[in-house]
Amino acid sequence: MNRILPLLALLPLALGSAARAQEAMTEAATSPWSASEHAKLRLIAGPTTATGKQRVGVEIAMSPGYKTYWRSPGQFGVPPAFDWSGSTNIGGLDVRWPVPERFQDSAGYSIGYAGEVVIPISVQPVDPTRPVLVVLKLDYAVCEKICIPAKGEASLWLEPGVTMVTSPRLESYEARVPVPAKPGTHKEKIAIIEAGPDDSVVDPGLRLVLQPPPEGRIEDVFVEGSGMWSFGKSRLTAQADGTVVAQIRIDERPKGAAGPTPLIFTVRGTPRPIETRLELDIPAGKP
Repeated sequence: MNRILPLLALLPLALGSAARAQEAMTEAATSPWSASEHAKLRLIAGPTTATGKQRVGVEIAMSPGYKTYWRSPGQFGVPPAFDWSGSTNIGGLDVRWPVPERFQDSAGYSIGYAGEVVIPISVQPVDPTRPVLVVLKLDYAVCEKICIPAKGEASLWLEPGVTMVTSPRLESYEARVPVPAKPGTHKEKIAIIEAGPDDSVVDPGLRLVLQPPPEGRIEDVFVEGSGMWSFGKSRLTAQADGTVVAQIRIDERPKGAAGPTPLIFTVRGTPRPIETRLELDIPAGKP
């Protein structure tokens, strides 16, 4: 009995040490903030995937009323520019963009994120048995009424095979990354049923027929093309059969561009956004 009492007395100390170790582990999964004018950024880590990839997020927090831009910023703005060259033990890296929203004002529209965003990054180590050092230099812009250039630097040390760390912030934005979807009908996600040139308008444009699943909805469509392609805001019209027709004007194109053209369509909506890559036969523009 006398030997048991000292052990019982040590139990709270042991539990406290375990709690502090878990707290330290959580803290170790986040880099310090890197502040700029009206914005700051940091890196956060999530658990390693089953295939050995490291999950990282670039978290950007902005002052009230400010926004930053998507990879395709719309009619004005600049997309973030990532520099990972200072990193070690990285064999591949994939930036996974959460679905953005569209902002309209008297000058036109931009596409991006308001207030805050976490951009998920998937990192493939060269040697999965060794730690990964993720080093980021980011040039980006934040905008209220005018755009302000911003810079940030952050680094994060990732141990191999860490699966017990959780990051609800990262996971919530991973759930906003569009899922790939092939053309055709789907039961549980948004579907692109038809896609092609819009013959019903004078100005060149695109026409999509979209099918949301039961209880789902279509909110917006973003179109991207390689080079100087630029597309207008999608005009959505609900149909009696439950489909939604999206009409999208071609605002700008590379000089002389026509014929088969690869495009990326990102559809914002519920239950989850989708992304589809299509090659459409685009007619020549007006001379």
